[in-house]
Amino acid sequence: MSVKISVVLPVYNVANYLRKCLDSLVNQTFKDFEVICVNDGSTDLSLGILEGYALTDSRFRIISQENQGLSGARNSGIKEVQGDYILFVDSDDWLEENALELLYDHVKGFDSDITMFKFKFYNEDSGEFSESSFTNLDVIDPSFYTGNFNYYDVLDILFKISHAPFNKLYKTSFINDLDAQFLHGSYYEDLEFFYKVFLKAKKVSVLPEYLYSYRIREQSISTSGDEGSFDIFNILESTKNNLIDSDIYDKVKKDWLLFIIVNLKYVYLRLQIELKNKFLDSMKQHYDDFELGDVDNFDGWHYEDQSFYKAISVSNNYEIFDLNYEKGNYEFLAKHFETLSNELRAENESLKQQLNNKDSSEGIFKRFVKL
Repeated sequence: MSVKISVVLPVYNVANYLRKCLDSLVNQTFKDFEVICVNDGSTDLSLGILEGYALTDSRFRIISQENQGLSGARNSGIKEVQGDYILFVDSDDWLEENALELLYDHVKGFDSDITMFKFKFYNEDSGEFSESSFTNLDVIDPSFYTGNFNYYDVLDILFKISHAPFNKLYKTSFINDLDAQFLHGSYYEDLEFFYKVFLKAKKVSVLPEYLYSYRIREQSISTSGDEGSFDIFNILESTKNNLIDSDIYDKVKKDWLLFIIVNLKYVYLRLQIELKNKFLDSMKQHYDDFELGDVDNFDGWHYEDQSFYKAISVSNNYEIFDLNYEKGNYEFLAKHFETLSNELRAENESLKQQLNNKDSSEGIFKRFVKL
């Protein structure tokens, strides 16, 4: 069966969310697609739900395997793809019903290796949607919307582009030519996969439409903070090598060093407390490998990233590290608000002087009128 788009859908114990995801696919206005459902060793009712949909819709194919994790499930799906393009969807998320139609209409004209589109976060607890420059692609200048570009055109924002796999449509022949796979059994495989393929893409385009909703829930891998969190070090090392292989490392090194700190901070702040000392030790061990000593200024750094970076080299355990991190944050804020307070006082004095001058002028005017 030849189709235009193959949707790769890894499924693992998401029975409570799966139907919403599957319904968003069944109801697509575009019909020429397949869904490769990779049942990754689910122990709940997920497989039964998949079988129900596959029974009534031949576009749904089920592959069952022992649990291999998200990366292993995606890789299994890639091997079964029959479509011209690949879209990765997480089974607790959902697509807008016109998503595939808009994507295919777009890519017919652009013939892109990768097409990026917008998405929104959905907070399961609050029921609210949110977005950021990470999700709405605002970091990409609208001038790039009218044609294809490549990584070299966007070196200044290379580390600000979303590396999520689910808000991108990939040309199947491009992925197959690279023999691109997700790093098996690893957390943060999305990051490694994105830069591995993005730095090889000759034609990248943007469809500035919100087509995907990403569910944030407490039990997701991204919020677990367990031993798998240490995979970030291998992922960053591998990505650094990809930058070197693409001959752009020196050109983007300053931004890359900030990117390292941003990711280490993201992981550390979500880490289980009993793993923090080990993680701090790992940061120190990788300090020279990551060339963190080459940071020479903090232009463009958020103050929390500065504090986190400074705390690494002066802390021997996580308790001291946390104190140094908080101390750095408060020192910055105290200085910032002291400066702001002084500016406000100066502005207040200026306004008082203007009022005094105005009162004085009006007094002179009144005396002149009386005369």
